[in-house]
Parts: sequence; structure tokens; C-alpha cells
Amino acid sequence: MKIKEYLTNIIRKNESLLKFCRKIKFFAEVLLKDFLNFEKISLFIKVFPYTMVGHKRLSSIYKITELVIKEKIPGAFVECGVWKGGCSAVMAFLAGKEGIGRKTWLFDSFEGLPEPTKEDGAFAKSYAQNRIDGKLKKINKCVGPLEAAQKILFSILKLDKKNIVIEKGWFQHILPQAKNKIGEISILRLDADWYESTKYCLDNLYDNVVSGGYIVIDDYDCWEGCKKAIDEFLSKKNIASLKETYKAGAYFRKP
Repeated sequence: MKIKEYLTNIIRKNESLLKFCRKIKFFAEVLLKDFLNFEKISLFIKVFPYTMVGHKRLSSIYKITELVIKEKIPGAFVECGVWKGGCSAVMAFLAGKEGIGRKTWLFDSFEGLPEPTKEDGAFAKSYAQNRIDGKLKKINKCVGPLEAAQKILFSILKLDKKNIVIEKGWFQHILPQAKNKIGEISILRLDADWYESTKYCLDNLYDNVVSGGYIVIDDYDCWEGCKKAIDEFLSKKNIASLKETYKAGAYFRKP
């Protein structure tokens, strides 16, 4: 076994060491790639404990949000699957700087993931300890408390509460009632992991996305079911391809 593979295996088996290495890597990338952009560096350092994404994905949503604001694309920022709120906080922070009262919506069970289905593949089955019936019951994975999202948004970043809406519950329970209240969407960020969850978010919210708006998929390169749901949707809508995949996530613009 090569030395690199040996060290990688050691790190993966040691959770605290893995977290330490991730932190060092993230901070190094922030300092090197965002050099002299002090506001961005400060923002990323603040949200780091509240997101599972790395610097590339965080930078991607930051850039997309800046483009939407620069191009004056109308509509709310929406995230389905927020964990502890880090990516939502980046969008909401930039919306606050814009100063036009643009809303940021956060949708999450705040109880972690529900059960996957057979569409999500063998790894998801193992991850969920063989619970693959698709029931809306928590499997105690990826749990991000509501209080954590509230802390980064309102206590740390001190964002305006009137422009941020947090909806707690399973997507199937809360999206049908919320989609009319949201209105137009300029960014729809999906971090739903599973096939059914990703499909449900698209089926309910895609029509709200304005022409030229962005659909951002965090898990396209991570979870088999998510990729399948996105590929089926793109095929159905005759949308040619995704931009920017692996490590930086993926996205496409609504025609």
C-alpha cells in the first residue's frame, strides 16, 4: 500500500483527526484563494462550523449568489436541506448587503435524513442501516438542530429576521403549503441527498424558479439517488447538461 493511501485510511478511521484535517485544509484554502477579500474570509470562517461543504462548494454558492444580485435576477433564495445553516447563511448575508428585502427560505426537518429507498443504491442502504422503505422517519444521520441555524443567522451574522423564513418539517409536509408563499425563486439550492427528496423538491419548486435562475445540487456527485433524480429531471425538461461537478457541486440555469 502506498504511503498516501495508508495515511488517508488512518485519517478516515479517526473522526477527530479527520475534522482537524478538514479544518486546516479549509482555512488554508480561504486564506490562499480569498486573499485580501477580508469580508469573504470573515464570512467563511464564521460559517465553517455550520456547514459540511468545503471551500469549493461554499465559494460556488457565494459566486452564484453574487451573479444573481449583479444581474438583478428577481426571486427568493431557497435552500432545501440546510443542516446547520452555513450555505443558507452565505446567501442570506449577501442578500442583506443587497438591501432590497430579498427573502431567504430554509427548509429542513432539523432531525436529519429520512429513510432512503432502493433508488438510492447499496451505499445509502448501508448508511441507513438497511432502512430503505422511504418512510419519513429519521435515521439519525446528518442531524443539524434548528438552534444551530438560528445561531449563525441571527446571533453570529446578526441578519434581519424579517427577510429570513425557516420552515421545519419533512419536505413532503411543508413544501406544498409554502411554494405559493415563496413566489419567484432566483436560487434553488438542493441538499436533499436522497432520490425521493430531491425529486420532490424539483417537482414542487422548479416552476417557481425564474428564467435564468439557478438550480444548485450539492449531492450530485455524492449520492446515487440524487444523481438519478437530477438526470431524470434534466432529460424530462430537455436541459442539456450540468455545470461544475465534483467537489464544487453542480448547477444548471433554468432556460
